[in-house]
Amino acid sequence: MMSDLPREILETAIKLRDPLKDVYLALYKLGPSSASDVAKDLGHARAYIHMRLNQLADIGIVKRKVKKRGRVEFETIGPAR
Repeated sequence: MMSDLPREILETAIKLRDPLKDVYLALYKLGPSSASDVAKDLGHARAYIHMRLNQLADIGIVKRKVKKRGRVEFETIGPAR
């Protein structure tokens, strides 16, 4: 799985602590997604993933988008998929 990821994504991920790294890579793999989508993919609680996604957004490597009805979607910032 790792070999098919762009170099920029791997270089960013390697600098992160493991809990953030897993979430970042899952989000890249899924594309724009809600915390619920990432939580299902990783098998973690939505609240935990939402906290980690917000940490990644605060670092500046993930962006938040508010969709219809206040649904928040997250997306990695980096090379096009």
